[in-house]
Amino acid sequence: MQNQMRKYLSLAGIVTCLLLCLSRSAYGDMLGTGLEISVSGDLVYDQGVNSGSKADEKLRMRGAEIMLYAPIDHKFEGVLSAAAHDENEETVFELHELFMSSSKLIPRSTLKAGQYFLGIGRLNRFHQHDWPFTRAPKVHRSFFAEEGVFDAGLEYGLVIPTKQVLNLTAGVTSGYRFGHSHTAGSKPRAPTHYGRLSSFFPFSSLSGLEVGGSYLGRTDAQGNELRLVGLDVTGKKRKARQVKYLLQSEAWYKSELSAANVRTEQVGLYVFNEFGLGQQTSVGFRLDGFKDLSKRNALTQKKLNNVSYGSLGQFTYSPSEFSKLRATVSHEFQREEGKTTEEDTRVSLQLIFIIGSHPAHAF
Repeated sequence: MQNQMRKYLSLAGIVTCLLLCLSRSAYGDMLGTGLEISVSGDLVYDQGVNSGSKADEKLRMRGAEIMLYAPIDHKFEGVLSAAAHDENEETVFELHELFMSSSKLIPRSTLKAGQYFLGIGRLNRFHQHDWPFTRAPKVHRSFFAEEGVFDAGLEYGLVIPTKQVLNLTAGVTSGYRFGHSHTAGSKPRAPTHYGRLSSFFPFSSLSGLEVGGSYLGRTDAQGNELRLVGLDVTGKKRKARQVKYLLQSEAWYKSELSAANVRTEQVGLYVFNEFGLGQQTSVGFRLDGFKDLSKRNALTQKKLNNVSYGSLGQFTYSPSEFSKLRATVSHEFQREEGKTTEEDTRVSLQLIFIIGSHPAHAF
């Protein structure tokens, strides 16, 4: 009964928010306030192929997002993003982002205050429906949860005017929780702090390569320390408005030191390539790798030789920038001491649509 009530309240919240957004949009247009509204839907169906697959084999509403963004005044902009997710067969409605930002207070700088997705890596800086593939690689799911890490705090961005222009992002957030959580969390001993330094190398007016290095650290209320170090690479080759080739890759190292002084280390990466076949179609391929550097045999306490591999192939049909239909075949397997312990092969179908406007991404 309680779960049903929560579901109905969540659905009521979505409908109410949507009606308010549409009403506000009409007034905003008449008054010339510059208010923009975006509503996005992300539907996914997973079909398991082998007996070990953990695919849920049903069409699920992975995400429904409502975003409002507009200038607040001549100095600040504001963003509100709320999303509904299907979690354990329940519709959960939650606030993702609510922040104000400005690029007009300090020269070559951007300030952001509120709740937002942390500005590190590549995938974590984008909403899930904007990812170039359906399911995140294992390294992202293990280190950042299914979607990403958002928190409340302050973020500062600076364009360093060196010969090779550098972009610095640094931030501090509350750190009461990390990853996807519906609890209030506890006051950490050291809040979440992070940074990213990146640079862009142009090949032409339409193509280029961005390289960035990221760091994140925090110490939770129990004294457990977390450290993340990552490298992200993104390259695009464009012809007019079409992306003819996309390269996207991230490598991450994670170190955790427990309050009992036990250290665990993990490392993972993915490499994704996508090729444009025409104005509306593309094919993509991704290779993943993940290794637990601290995994030990329960009896001998010797380190285990273990590694997780993943690969996928996908076809994307996108008649416009507001809709996508994506079909994917993926295979993941875990090996320990030369033996396959887990195996998951699945076929996925993803439907994405956007109603209204959508903010442009820098690259």
